[in-house]
Amino acid sequence: MFTNTTYTHLKPGIKNSAVNNDIAENSQEPVGIRKKNDYAEKTVETATPAKLVEMLYSGAINFLSQAIKAIAEKQFDLTNEKILRVEDIIMELNVSLDMEKGGEISKNLRALYNYIYKQLLEANIKKDVYILEECKGYLEDLKETWMEAMKKEGNLAEKLPDPNRNRIDIAL
Repeated sequence: MFTNTTYTHLKPGIKNSAVNNDIAENSQEPVGIRKKNDYAEKTVETATPAKLVEMLYSGAINFLSQAIKAIAEKQFDLTNEKILRVEDIIMELNVSLDMEKGGEISKNLRALYNYIYKQLLEANIKKDVYILEECKGYLEDLKETWMEAMKKEGNLAEKLPDPNRNRIDIAL
C-alpha cells in the first residue's frame, strides 16, 4: 500500500537546524505554540506508516468538522482553508496507494478517494454541509476499518517498512 515516500511534506517546520534556530530566535510565536508544533512534528516523524494513515484519516475528519462549523458560522474563508486541507490529505492517501500490491482493494480505495475529492471540490464551491457530512462519513468508516484491520494484523505497523528511515543501497 505504501510507496517509497518520505512524507516530508506532511511534517511541519524546516529540517535545516541552522535555519530552525534562526527562526526560533526571530519568531513572534509564543513559546507554547512552538513546543506544540515540535511535539506534532516529532509525532509525525516517529509514526509508523500504519499510524500515519490513521493520523491522516483523523486529521481529515477533524478538518471536515471544522469546515462544517465554519459554514454554519458563515466563515467562508475558514471553510475554504479547512476543505483544502482535507483535499490535500485525500491526495496524499491516494498517491500512497500501491496499485500493484494492493490489487482490488487499492483500486476500490482509489475510486473512493477520487469520489471524495470531487465531492470536496463541489462542497467547497457550494458551501454544502450535506456533501461535507457525506465525505466525513466515508472517512469515519475508512478510519474505523483501517483501525480494525490493524488490530487483526497484530501490530502490522512494525511489519511495514518505515518510510522515514534512511535507505542504503548495497549491490553485491
